[in-house]
Amino acid sequence: MADATFIIVENNVLYRLGLKCIINDNIQSPTIFFVSTKHELHSTLLSNSEAVVIIDFDSLAIDNLDEVTVLSVCFPKSHWLFVSDVAEDSFLMSLTASFSRANFILKSNVYDVIAMAILNTVSGEKFYCSEALQIIMDGHNRKKDYSEKRYLLTTTELELLQFFTQGKTAKEIADIRCLSHHTINTHRKNIFRKLDLNNIQELIKFALKNGLVDLTEYYI
Repeated sequence: MADATFIIVENNVLYRLGLKCIINDNIQSPTIFFVSTKHELHSTLLSNSEAVVIIDFDSLAIDNLDEVTVLSVCFPKSHWLFVSDVAEDSFLMSLTASFSRANFILKSNVYDVIAMAILNTVSGEKFYCSEALQIIMDGHNRKKDYSEKRYLLTTTELELLQFFTQGKTAKEIADIRCLSHHTINTHRKNIFRKLDLNNIQELIKFALKNGLVDLTEYYI
């Protein structure tokens, strides 16, 4: 494969050199730029709009993936390969949800995996290392399990769940619903059992993931 342009966003000098060597091994006469900031990345893309961007997200010192996603929208012919020290669940789920042209590998992946990821990215094909794929699959399975479990609850249990996630005690809920606190405690145990949860914190997490409570209630 020949005549590809690469923009490497990486502050680790050794990893920069490693990527350069792998690119030179697999691409004929590549053009390679090294950048360290979002401004430098944008400037380099302006004159190389079809480049392959190999990016360590942490190198940009920004918190929001959307800032990088915007660049991919501004340069629709660019291709993106994210590299990272670790495969984090939240980052990967955000990446797959909002960044359709993004690929992902770990810095610890072996030469062949990194080379294949680069070649696939140049060709516009998808590539996620096996570690990332497993995390993504596990995340989707958890979401599916959560979605199915919510239908195990009765209408009354769903209504009481709202009170539990608001931090109300069994006695307070009993007074509101004109029931005994023993009945409320029984409902709570049934909710935990059906959802396979152990405490209120896990219940809140479940409720938020499934849209069963208003997210604004948890912001001040």
